[in-house]
Amino acid sequence: MGKKLNNMRTSKRKSTLGTLFIFIIVCSVNCCKPSKDMKKIDVSENGMNVKVFYEKDKYAGWPANWGAWNWGDEILVGFTLADHLDKSGHTYDQKSSFAKFARSLDGGRSWSIEDAYENGIVGATFEHNLGDRSKESTKIPNGMDFLNPEFALTFRMGTERDGPTSFYYSYNKGKSWDGPYNLMVDFGERKPLGIVSRTDYIIDSSTEMTAFLTVGFQEGEMKWREVACMRTIDGGITWNHLSWIGEERVNSGNPASIRLGPSRILAITRTTKPPRMLSFVSEDNGNTWIQLADPVKVDKNGNPPALLRLKDGRLSLAYGIRESETMPNGIGIYISYSSDEGKTWSDPKLVRGGDGANWDIGYPRTVLLPDGKVVAMYYYNHANKGDKYRYIAATLFEPK
Repeated sequence: MGKKLNNMRTSKRKSTLGTLFIFIIVCSVNCCKPSKDMKKIDVSENGMNVKVFYEKDKYAGWPANWGAWNWGDEILVGFTLADHLDKSGHTYDQKSSFAKFARSLDGGRSWSIEDAYENGIVGATFEHNLGDRSKESTKIPNGMDFLNPEFALTFRMGTERDGPTSFYYSYNKGKSWDGPYNLMVDFGERKPLGIVSRTDYIIDSSTEMTAFLTVGFQEGEMKWREVACMRTIDGGITWNHLSWIGEERVNSGNPASIRLGPSRILAITRTTKPPRMLSFVSEDNGNTWIQLADPVKVDKNGNPPALLRLKDGRLSLAYGIRESETMPNGIGIYISYSSDEGKTWSDPKLVRGGDGANWDIGYPRTVLLPDGKVVAMYYYNHANKGDKYRYIAATLFEPK
């Protein structure tokens, strides 16, 4: 059975740190048809909110664009850091943005910040402005060992529409990275602008990996993105396109996937216009896909899914809600659970909200700790209560 990147091999160790629990009242709602007149029901979860990175005059965002990995209680997550600008939309200065990592050694309770360039992320992208320090990507000389116990891999897009995408790998928990290496895929008759991937992959053996790409297209004035499934069987030297997931010409991306069985894979994607979260299952190891019912309702331009297998066998799906009218409990980070391998999902629960956040939040990643708790990492703000700076946050909770 394959192994998901943010649920990598873990080694148990006892923690001597106390855990602070914050009692959160959330409400049970229908995941696809929330009703404003529903009564708020006590379905609270215990949680602990932590600031992973916060700095005045700075904008920190989008963990889902990078990836998250954990080795027991050690967690690594990537994010973008830039100067704050007072403007509409994302309030960041793109020209000042650089890639960073945050690392926790105690299950997400405390964090240290690492510079991605110093750790080996040396190729420039639109959100990693290295100038003449940048190095060009090359062909990978040897195959990777996906079962190395300290392995991590990240896909990095050059731009949001035409790429290209390169990749890096690490054998020491992201303390240093090899790359950048070219990601080259033959899409047959279809000729995309380029690959614009975030990180989503399933490890199937020491040399075999199934990965999910976001691919950019343009026809005249129309631009869109689609999700593709690909596989390598030689450790990443060559990559073969298997299938497209979802309809053509529907702007989709940010896939989150998990292996359900030897030939069965679940993939959840985000679309923007209209904003939806779509769910697909493959029964033939990624060659064809069947669309399932939408797992949850999203809003605005949507929000990326974060998919995880829990210790009790259920699946969890974390995501952001960006408009207060969408859910009775308003803007925040939500989570839903599936006990039937993604066919149906529970009423969403509020993990983080009610504290002044505006729409500019979300893009979560989640990891599972050895004790069964979940750490959700995302970007957040309290702009409606006077603190306009976006920051990276984490919530530690026990799934109910």
